[in-house]
Formats: sequence, structure tokens, C-alpha cells
Amino acid sequence: YSSKPISVYSVGATNIIAAMERHGVKRLVVVSSAAIDPAYHPSNSVLYTRIVEPYFMRKPGRTLYEDTRRMEALVQASALNWTIIRSAWLFESTAVTDYQLVENTAGGMYTGRADLAACLLAQLTDDRFVRKIAGVNTTVGTPNIIKQIWREGIRKPHKH
Repeated sequence: YSSKPISVYSVGATNIIAAMERHGVKRLVVVSSAAIDPAYHPSNSVLYTRIVEPYFMRKPGRTLYEDTRRMEALVQASALNWTIIRSAWLFESTAVTDYQLVENTAGGMYTGRADLAACLLAQLTDDRFVRKIAGVNTTVGTPNIIKQIWREGIRKPHKH
């Protein structure tokens, strides 16, 4: 997150798409964010709607999500066999679960990193979402929202 302009996603997508087209590689799977979908509201909790969404997603994440939208537009405009995977709020997970994968944005609040990795690998042999957006979320073993806010938004990692 930054209030400064971000372009790493769109510039990266531009370079990757050009290289893939130049070398005849057709399959592209990219990670995006469920938060860029205006209809994404995974929780009716007051904590989520009053704190997480406005203070973690909408304000500090504005430039990040603007560039993510640019990346998605570039991918969708390409001639590649693309899939955009929109993940929910990422958390550390130790094992792959029976995650949910649906067209457009999944309604869940969290995606385990192990589930996201498994989902991305599965797309290499699954053509259900070619030239589509899919949302992935974890349905079991998800973190407590207060602990997640503390880990991801408040606590600063210790430098060694």
C-alpha cells in the first residue's frame, strides 16, 4: 500500500504479455484482488465495514487497486488464454483446503496462501476459467478478523 502512484502490476503485465506473444506462449494466469470489485462485500460485520474496508482497502489501497485494475484490463485485452484469479484477504496457511473457486469474485473474506498457490497450479490443466475472472476463497480454518488486522495492518515486522 502506498499513497504514491503504483505501476508495478500494469508495467509487469505489459512486459509479460509482450514476451508471451513474442515467444508464442498462450496460457497466462494472474493474481488479482477481490477488493477491486465494487460489489465485493464479504462481511456484514461492523468491524469490516467501518474499519477494514475504509481504512485498509479503500484509502491506503487506492493506488494499488487502480494499478490492479489497469493490469486486469491489459490482460483482458490480450489475445492470450488468460485467467484472472481474484483472491480475498491473504493469510498464512499450512495446508491446501477445499477452497471455493467461482466465476467473478468469491464472496469469502479470506484466502489462504496455500489455497491460492494450489488454485493457480490447477489452472494450468483446467480450462473452465479461460478468458474469465474467478474468485478464490478459503472456507475453513480462516483467521479471526481482529488478529488478522493486527498481523497485517498494525504490527510492524521486526528487522533482524
